[in-house]
Amino acid sequence: MEAVRSVKIYLNNADEVWKFVNTIRKFSGEYDLAAGSYTVDAKSILGVCALGTKKPLELKLVDPKGEEKLLLTALGRYLIRE
Repeated sequence: MEAVRSVKIYLNNADEVWKFVNTIRKFSGEYDLAAGSYTVDAKSILGVCALGTKKPLELKLVDPKGEEKLLLTALGRYLIRE
């Protein structure tokens, strides 16, 4: 099994959470969002809200279905550049 790729993102406030979730829902792949030992479906507004804002989160590309490049472009404003 191939390792799951992940990137770091940062969401400043509830408005950004809403925009992030609405953007990622446009893609058919499977994506999780993690903070520490907690992992939620990245397409779940309640799940993402529960993780909180103003801290780095790990976006796991579980099954991007070939959309990885498009997804990362669409989410560019939230990515933490390392």
